[in-house]
Amino acid sequence: MRWDEICGKCRTIRINGSVRTTVVALFVLLTATGCSFLQAEQGRQPSSAPSSSAAGAAGGHPAIVLSATSGAPGQDVTVVATLHAAGNQVAGTQNDLSFDGASVSLGAGGKPSCRVNGAIGKGATAFSFRPSGCQGAACSTLRALVLAMDNTDPIPDGATLYTCTVHISPSARPGQYHLKLEGVILSTPSGQKVANATGADGVLTVSAPH
Repeated sequence: MRWDEICGKCRTIRINGSVRTTVVALFVLLTATGCSFLQAEQGRQPSSAPSSSAAGAAGGHPAIVLSATSGAPGQDVTVVATLHAAGNQVAGTQNDLSFDGASVSLGAGGKPSCRVNGAIGKGATAFSFRPSGCQGAACSTLRALVLAMDNTDPIPDGATLYTCTVHISPSARPGQYHLKLEGVILSTPSGQKVANATGADGVLTVSAPH
């Protein structure tokens, strides 16, 4: 799948080996209207069972892996999304991150609390909540698009893609909550879809209040 096939809004022209990209409100459309590389699955509820290790969950496939984290009710903690290229060249990524909106949130004031890793040079990265127009606990999925309009440089294997601040509700019950990493799509520098891409869930452990 080429970048210029995304919703018919992005055209890539190669001139003398360089890449020039024209975008018509591309990421506004992608994040606000639901247009995407792949139709997202419905958000899933967290499980009380612990997740397997990130490396084991990826199973040797190209993957986006989410870290584990822990905290008490009312605290803010951080989760990290990492690229495991498994021998592939990856220039851009997409994934959905589903969570229990009643117990945790990944934003404040209606805006996602996620940040791209500046070192990978993907300045067109965008984050948005789903379903579109949701408010508060109804925002149970976060969509992350990591890519650039001025380069198709491969992202280093093992690099951090982005980090998110997770706000644990003061009323969250102690236990383990899966942060589901779904709808993973990886693209090569030439705009081809990387086969067999997957996601490795993160797990948030909420401790009992002191």
